[in-house]
Amino acid sequence: MVLTDHQIAVQAGNGLLEHYDPSCITNIGYDLRAEYFVSENKKLSHISLKHGESAFVATQENICLPDNMLGRIVLKNSRLRQGLSMDAPVYQPGHHTKVFFRVTNVSGNEIDLQKDGKYVTILFEMLASHVETPYAGAFSDEMDYSGLGKYKDIYQHEIREIEKKTENLKDLERSIYANVLVILTVFVALFSFLTTNISLLSANADASRFLIYNFVTLGCISFLAALLNGAISFAKKQWALWAASVLSFGAAAAVFFLPLLCH
Repeated sequence: MVLTDHQIAVQAGNGLLEHYDPSCITNIGYDLRAEYFVSENKKLSHISLKHGESAFVATQENICLPDNMLGRIVLKNSRLRQGLSMDAPVYQPGHHTKVFFRVTNVSGNEIDLQKDGKYVTILFEMLASHVETPYAGAFSDEMDYSGLGKYKDIYQHEIREIEKKTENLKDLERSIYANVLVILTVFVALFSFLTTNISLLSANADASRFLIYNFVTLGCISFLAALLNGAISFAKKQWALWAASVLSFGAAAAVFFLPLLCH
């Protein structure tokens, strides 16, 4: 059941509305008066909204809803025709707060908002019974605009979970890059060894030349893979690639210099 004018007047006098003006009572609601506007975390006594711009509005009145009543905020018809749209919560039983709502200019013209202006009407609806759990949420007793400050604490756990999922996606991305690198390295190695050995066979190279060229090729491939691996930050795997590169170059040097040292 929606309260009518005489019922609102009685309830307002009993504490339903704080700082209210009897002249703002309508036949089925109460026209709330703007106290200040919030835009970019600044409080303003007036503001001009261009097309698509929004601002929060704080009212002069405070509401103190009993446990069997809710408050519903609706945009005044005159403001709708002016080109404003409005977003507001349903104020729940037991909620004691200043009323806050957001208006957006959806017209093609600039709209001026002024202190004391009436932009919305609050409707008071009686419930079938008292609720078991009156409102005690993040915005209880909000007499000054707090933005999303209290929300941050409530959803901190969800924020951490999202951050973990983001890190997991980054790890998956790096893993995909690593697998692609391995596949490319295998193909490069096979192609390099194949072409090197075919060239050596064509030149009738001896065994030492085969070993030297193959070790050098393996060292170059390992060195390139280590550099690419470092670029995508896989530190755990880099040591093996650097070791393979060093050992390959060392083996090639040993095969080349050992005969000279023996002579």
